[in-house]
Amino acid sequence: MAHIEIFGKHYDPGVVIFDKDGTLLDFKATWLGIIREFIAAIMRRTNPSEKLAQGLQKALGVFIEEREIDGGGPFAMGTAEEVNTVLAECLYHAGLRWDKAQAIIRAAEHEVLKGPIRARNLCPAQGGIELLERLKARGIRTALATNDNQADAQGDMQAIGALALLDLVVGADSVSKSKPAPDMILLICERFGLSPRQAAMIGDTLMDAQMGRNAHVMVNVGLIGTLSSSELAAHTDVVIESLDQIR
Repeated sequence: MAHIEIFGKHYDPGVVIFDKDGTLLDFKATWLGIIREFIAAIMRRTNPSEKLAQGLQKALGVFIEEREIDGGGPFAMGTAEEVNTVLAECLYHAGLRWDKAQAIIRAAEHEVLKGPIRARNLCPAQGGIELLERLKARGIRTALATNDNQADAQGDMQAIGALALLDLVVGADSVSKSKPAPDMILLICERFGLSPRQAAMIGDTLMDAQMGRNAHVMVNVGLIGTLSSSELAAHTDVVIESLDQIR
């Protein structure tokens, strides 16, 4: 039977489920550049100020100059809709009417996140494509479960050459409840005729770990990145530093 190996231990999942940002995509390398462009696009549509720009970063838990992203912040853990709401609230508290604030965020999102600016900033995580290729060669199905929207996630995976290696992409808009609810994993397993106990989950955030735990997966793998090894270890079955460590 086809299997994966982590630190010498064998697992035989029917499907391996990946998070996107911070797992198949290098989180900082990808999103610090995109957020810089996103905030610039917002500034062009309002009264620009350093205070507002810093406030937007703080609200998201993203610190561009320091090259840091808070693993427990809205950007790392939230859905696209939640992120847009946080940004609109910042503009509202800066004095804009709520409808105007929302319109500015939607326009900036369309400019930056729906076209070539996003695509040119995408950076695959180390070992991700190679792992997908190994799994495909062994006949192990693969899926993506992300709090991003499904269409945007599919575009990201297409841009880095991973979409053809994935059997299914599921986003926050594919289910009634996004992470940490188990709905995405349950949907993926239903599509493949599997039990969650036949699934491996790999992710870098507590939302991923909690989703895997709530679904009762075969093995819940934490990938160090936005969170430390100790933080992940409390919520996962095994912690890795790189996808290269899954053989």
